Amino acid sequence: MDYRLPGLLLTGASGFVGRNFIKAVGDDSFRLFCVGRRSMEEAGVQAHANLRWTQVDIADWDTLKDLIQRVKDHGGIDYVLHLAGYYDFTNSDHPSYARTNVAGTKNMLELARHLEVKRFIFASSQAACSFDAPVSEESPPDADMPYARSKRAGEELVRAYSQWFPCAIARIAAVFSDWCEYPPLYSLLNNWLSGKLVDSRVMAGHGQSAIPFIHVHDLVQFFLQVIDKSAELERLIILNAGPNGATSHLELFQIATQYFYAKPHKPFFVPRRLLIPMILARRLLSRMQGKKAFEQLWMLDYVDKQLVAQSAKTHNILAWEPSPRKSIARRLVFLIENMQRNPELWQTWNEAMLRKTRDRPYLVLHQMLGDLLEKIRDQAIEDITGQLLDTEQQEDKATNVSLFLNGLDRKVMHSYLRLLYQLIVTVIRTRNRPMMRQYALIVALQPMEAGFSKAVESYCLYYIGEFLIYRLRGMPELRQHTDRVEEFISVAMHMAIDQIEDQAELSRMQNPRLLEELATRPPPEDNGPMEEAIVQLEELCSEAVSGQSWTSPLYMTWGNVRDTASF
Repeated sequence: MDYRLPGLLLTGASGFVGRNFIKAVGDDSFRLFCVGRRSMEEAGVQAHANLRWTQVDIADWDTLKDLIQRVKDHGGIDYVLHLAGYYDFTNSDHPSYARTNVAGTKNMLELARHLEVKRFIFASSQAACSFDAPVSEESPPDADMPYARSKRAGEELVRAYSQWFPCAIARIAAVFSDWCEYPPLYSLLNNWLSGKLVDSRVMAGHGQSAIPFIHVHDLVQFFLQVIDKSAELERLIILNAGPNGATSHLELFQIATQYFYAKPHKPFFVPRRLLIPMILARRLLSRMQGKKAFEQLWMLDYVDKQLVAQSAKTHNILAWEPSPRKSIARRLVFLIENMQRNPELWQTWNEAMLRKTRDRPYLVLHQMLGDLLEKIRDQAIEDITGQLLDTEQQEDKATNVSLFLNGLDRKVMHSYLRLLYQLIVTVIRTRNRPMMRQYALIVALQPMEAGFSKAVESYCLYYIGEFLIYRLRGMPELRQHTDRVEEFISVAMHMAIDQIEDQAELSRMQNPRLLEELATRPPPEDNGPMEEAIVQLEELCSEAVSGQSWTSPLYMTWGNVRDTASF
């Protein structure tokens, strides 16, 4: 990492705004310490030298506090941009509001206090304020819905912690991109541009429901301006991240239908009382189709209500305001153009936003599973070794493998199985199946160079996987997650085996002499190289779990493996 750069800890890094922030700032603006509930691969984030990634639940302080020392070891941080938060459109008081938005925010504030940051930036929402009243920087967060209440609690925590370090509360407008990625707008456009006689013209109430919108690129610039002017800002400041005013459904309808149909459409204004049976009918139809309707009855409370922002104070303080060309009114044609030209991608991205999981309990499961595998490792390897060496207990197809393994030095055999076992633990701890692919592509030839055939490798991986599935099945800690545990281990094993077969096939085509030479080599007598590979794998696991990005492939020293693996 470049220690001359300011350090920034970003939560919600795998989310919509977080991903765009990382992409916008590039690799030479900050030392980025990213905290996300998904892996980098799932989030589509590219690794670079100044980025460290930790996949963790911010409500789990025992795990989160380990991050403090790691951040200090990498130069510390100057800022926290806390974007992580839970929301859904059911309007139910889901436990994740308290767990993520309140407890998680408190944990991040406590972490910031230990790291002595220059400013903590908290992502709140303009929707935390009541509708039908101008929303300025002085407005109280007094809206009465679960999401708003959780944001109000978060703001109160930030206010309390501002005695220890400067804080900024950013009340954000509705965030969208050129691909929409804002579920309510996506639902409206789906209806209006469907071409259906009724759905394409339905307008709730008088079409006066209105909120302020901000393009995600403008929001990133807002955050960068807050950081740039941090030293000039008040110790505790509330800012409106968005434009002045609001955009109504009727305005959006007129722009969208005019552009899409090349002629103006006249809406059907539907009174609130008639919307109730329409929503119930749509929900029933969706349920019959195995889907979930976006429209909910609670949304009727906001028909013709407006959330009008007064953000002039923020614009003056930051010398910033949203770009007119990125306003929702100007940008809507870009959304529709993307929908028409790339309908599959448009639907994929927006449906992903609709299906956002309420929480990710498997983060805890992976940690628990990794701990269990570490706990039983020594005995498990002994049992696996004994069973693999017992030719009488093996099926015919495994007899040759057992005979080969019996011909090895016991230490070599033990180290080899421990290497494969540690690989499984690493993949589970880091929740990164592609690591199996890295192993197979880069390391597959190493055992072959030492006299192991691909058949031996594949069978050993398969056997370890099946052994672990059987052993873990009886553990009470995992009883509720049996299917998930078995599926993860099984898929990871098959992925590795397939990649080993593919790599061997490719090597055979590109360098058949090498494989012929490897096939004639005697079994190794020294387990030193394997032990070195195990150490490197353990270090890789430690780095991945501790939040260091995987900026280089998995290289394990074993003779001239780098030459043989670079075909």
